[in-house]
Amino acid sequence: MSDNDITLVRDWDFDVNLSGLVAPTGKGGNVLPTGYYKVKLSDLYVNPDRNINRVIIKLTVAEGPFTGAIRTTGFNKPTGPNDKVRYYWRGLAESAGYTPAQLDSGSLKLGLATFKDRDAYIFFQEKDEDAGRQYEDIDFLPPMEWSQQKQNFDLQQAALAQQAVASKAAAGSALSAAPVIEKPKANLSNNSTSASKLASLLG
Repeated sequence: MSDNDITLVRDWDFDVNLSGLVAPTGKGGNVLPTGYYKVKLSDLYVNPDRNINRVIIKLTVAEGPFTGAIRTTGFNKPTGPNDKVRYYWRGLAESAGYTPAQLDSGSLKLGLATFKDRDAYIFFQEKDEDAGRQYEDIDFLPPMEWSQQKQNFDLQQAALAQQAVASKAAAGSALSAAPVIEKPKANLSNNSTSASKLASLLG
């Protein structure tokens, strides 16, 4: 099925109460390594051919060496006033710049216009089957929390890079300091003397 055969619905909205919720935070094609990224919420839509109750969120990295990298995630629409998915919508709203005062005002109507083209802040983890992570993971963070976590992450990565350089340099020094074992040279003078004695005996 081609993209032209798929009907994407962007005229979606729902009522939800995000008051008092604490948004979950991540601590912890374009190749995108694990890290903290500022992104643009470039599209949000529902694909009714797959799941009419799930909103797909398209993210485009907005700055840094991986600008333009695209990833997608998605959340289900809440099915009731106590649906735990509300926490994730709260996290997305905070990441997109909405304040607690705005989100604690009671029932809200969220839709495409609420989020499209707004900046958001994520912690992205690439797939790592060796570590037991079968899929990519995206956590939305409030801007201040994102800045703090990113700073700590960058410091850790810089320290790991310095350790790697130091280990490589130490290995190189150890190789250069290893003793050189020379093969013993043949004693030509002794060989010549032995040959002369043998010749005189035979003569």
